[in-house]
Amino acid sequence: MARRVAFISEKGGVGKTTCCYHIAAALARYHGKRVLVVDADYQRGGITGRFFPALIEQFDDGSMSGETLFHKYQQLYSASKLTPNVDLYEWKHGNLSVDLLPSDPRLSAVSVDKLPSSNNIRANNKALLAHLRVLDDVLKALDNEYDYILIDSHPEVSDILRSVIFAADYCVSPVKLDRQSSVGVATIQGEINNVNDDVEMIKGAVGSFDYSPTEFSGAIGMMCREWGEALKGSEQTEFNRLRQTGSMYTNYVTEGDGLRQAAAQRVPVYDIGISNAVKQSGQFKNLTVEFLVECP
Repeated sequence: MARRVAFISEKGGVGKTTCCYHIAAALARYHGKRVLVVDADYQRGGITGRFFPALIEQFDDGSMSGETLFHKYQQLYSASKLTPNVDLYEWKHGNLSVDLLPSDPRLSAVSVDKLPSSNNIRANNKALLAHLRVLDDVLKALDNEYDYILIDSHPEVSDILRSVIFAADYCVSPVKLDRQSSVGVATIQGEINNVNDDVEMIKGAVGSFDYSPTEFSGAIGMMCREWGEALKGSEQTEFNRLRQTGSMYTNYVTEGDGLRQAAAQRVPVYDIGISNAVKQSGQFKNLTVEFLVECP
């Protein structure tokens, strides 16, 4: 049974996709895990392009070929039977293999406002629950094939994000160690609590069903700056504040040319030989070990 972990952030540009990509690669490469990555970022499709650059042309054209997550929501809106089948892509890099469910820009149109309306409160709650469960229903058909399912999301609170939270066992929040970025961690924790609370309310309306509340695994420091192999003063202060107010991963990843070169070559930083890349590779390896402990 797969452990599902969502990478969510209220703010863009904090290294969320980079974090998800490298933990996915490390899980497969260094820990022998079977990994599926789900790209639910409907505006950037960043991790889709990182694994399969050719798919970005389709993404930029406004739609993706094959059966995507978008089609599952369309089935719901048209009151059709939900079929969980989706088209996956296998990414191979040497002996490394990771599967991908690509993003679809049409996911931006997903909204509970498109659900069939009813004057019956119980029916409306059932419809809202069905909307929350779309991604969960898709992943249930895949759980036994993987050890970890990582979900990359778009950086905003939306009906898609709520489905992502519902489907996840854990959520992590990559963050830059500055006040503007880190204040969004509380927003993300609040939204996780909102989904868990809404599910409990829906249970009261439609009856009990299986659901384990989604847990916040912690914030992960990304694009960090160091001085003398330690976090710079202002970033250490923000790191300490986040640890005091909630969960914070001990390991973090610094900025630098290693990750930039890896992104340009569309390979993991583990394959880049410059000294900065070697340092960042070690940071991601350590982070992945901690990730396995925090999201067992």
